[in-house]
Amino acid sequence: MLNIINNLSPFFEDCYIEVGVREYSRLMGVSPPTASNLLKKFEKENLLKKRGERGYLLFRANRESFVLKDLSRIYWKEKLKRIIEYLNDNLHYPYIILFGSLSKLETKKDSDIDLAVFGKISKKVNFEKFEKEIKRNIQSFKFDSIDKIKSKELKMNILNGYVLGGEII
Repeated sequence: MLNIINNLSPFFEDCYIEVGVREYSRLMGVSPPTASNLLKKFEKENLLKKRGERGYLLFRANRESFVLKDLSRIYWKEKLKRIIEYLNDNLHYPYIILFGSLSKLETKKDSDIDLAVFGKISKKVNFEKFEKEIKRNIQSFKFDSIDKIKSKELKMNILNGYVLGGEII
């Protein structure tokens, strides 16, 4: 994966986390000076926000940044690659949309993964092994087509999501 995405991964896993230089250094396995340089660079690029508290600098995701949102979506698409391949192999390349907190840069440590899967789906899919791997619950919604979504709110939430694969039906 791209270095920038790897270096921002703690903020994609939990968009509300605030970390200091030492904690970031420990999380990423880099020296404190390297951590400090990376965090300051990301803050300068408007990807992170910083604040001072009792002599320490704390950094958090700039959730208003469209660039950070796009990087987050790329991160999750890469992280969910095996799930996408599994769905493609078992459901013959369905249209897959990631929606909910993961697509909106509102992820928390305990956020689940919301997937909308479109197509003529008769087979049941099992996400258990993937849930263990990525340590998140996966909630999938299956529809024949976008028109078959009854809830207006759910439909808008899905349509504002991020396409992971397939072609629209």
